[in-house]
Amino acid sequence: MGTLVTMSVVSDRETLATAAMDRAFQVLQDIENQASKRIPTSLTSKINRAAGFGDVPVSPDFWEIIKKAIKYSKLTHGAFDITIGAVTDLYHFEDGEGTIPDPEAIRQRLPLVDYRNIHLDEEHQAVGLTKIGAMIDLGGIAKGFGVNQAVNSLKADGISAGVVNAGGDIRVFGYKPGHKLWNIGIQHPRQSDKVIVSLEITDKSIVTSGDYERFFMKDNIRYHHILDPKTGYPARGCQSVTIVSETATDAMSAGVFVLGPEKGMALIESLPGIEGLIIDREGKALVSSGLRSMLVWR
Repeated sequence: MGTLVTMSVVSDRETLATAAMDRAFQVLQDIENQASKRIPTSLTSKINRAAGFGDVPVSPDFWEIIKKAIKYSKLTHGAFDITIGAVTDLYHFEDGEGTIPDPEAIRQRLPLVDYRNIHLDEEHQAVGLTKIGAMIDLGGIAKGFGVNQAVNSLKADGISAGVVNAGGDIRVFGYKPGHKLWNIGIQHPRQSDKVIVSLEITDKSIVTSGDYERFFMKDNIRYHHILDPKTGYPARGCQSVTIVSETATDAMSAGVFVLGPEKGMALIESLPGIEGLIIDREGKALVSSGLRSMLVWR
């Protein structure tokens, strides 16, 4: 999924724990094989190649990812949109160095970005794109879905406590030895070796989207991978957004990032079971009302 994935579990049976983690990693690999646009045989790649020509039958997991993506697109009024793939493709973030696209190329592809152009065939569980050249990119939602599925797999195998971390998409469950809570640190968006704040929790997910995760610098300007679907350019209102909820919701953190500090925090406060920490473009922290008492500042 383009990132490092780690797991830790609590168990007094090493063989059971190892086997459970192996199966959980396989669950993640299966999701990667279906969702990654870098894999030619993935369902994402097949749907992108078929754009404008018809639907592609998909697996139950992939169907659920797409349905969730559309849900979060509606919730964020289009700030999160998996059809941004037509534009992210121009930046070549995955090539290592990255490229600043020609403004005309962005202008030409922006009409392809609209989640309402995703076609769902409920009867046949098939997904399609209505416009030729349109592309989906599940980088903003597949990690969180994978983390949740990995945790479900661990629990099904008898693991009662653990943590799964997929490059900043973290979910913890149960307790550490001694019935202790999990201590999770949130990275400083401008100092990679520094934790800006931490919290002690269990049975929660902490997901962070930041402009430091995948980016390149050009003429002192930071070009990062969280693009605004309305403009085709990197969203500029935030340095990072962290969402705390019951299950991993990277689509929410990405959507709030694009919305910006004020609209993003308003959305967080309006949703039950969702808390958030926003670091705005100036480095100022905005904290949702239900999260303030949980944070330990560093």
